Amino acid sequence: MPFQIKLTKGTEMFEHKNLDGVWNRVVSSTDAFLNGDILECRDTVGSEPEKISRLQYAVVGQRLVERCLPPEALSETWSHDAGKLPWWDSVKNPPHMGIIADFNSHSGGEHRIPFDANHNVVGYANEGEEIVLAKGMYTVSRKSDGKELSAPSMLQLRELYFA
Repeated sequence: MPFQIKLTKGTEMFEHKNLDGVWNRVVSSTDAFLNGDILECRDTVGSEPEKISRLQYAVVGQRLVERCLPPEALSETWSHDAGKLPWWDSVKNPPHMGIIADFNSHSGGEHRIPFDANHNVVGYANEGEEIVLAKGMYTVSRKSDGKELSAPSMLQLRELYFA
């Protein structure tokens, strides 16, 4: 039997038969804007999990979010991204079954977030700032200085954010 990792949310614990500490595990979050800890999963392709990219899932408010990290053997950040952790992308249609769905439900996430054309949140920046897509532009209000930044792509928005 694989060992179980438990996620604490208040007094409740998240348990799942697929949590094994290697391919699927829970890692602590230091980000106050997340509802709790982070579920980290790897594709079960290959035999060396430390050499496989990691998908991380968390919940912000009622939204399931995800980001992709490089294999642990390489780094915590992508080499092209100036040492910054990837931003969280909003998952438009969270899964209804499996470990990710169970984690989402446990952490307070909804199974489907209705589309709001007037406030289309597509992700979250470093300090939990909402990234909104409207009229082909991505916009974020940087918490550190209150400056509103806009760009036609998330990559360009990240460059502005960290400039």
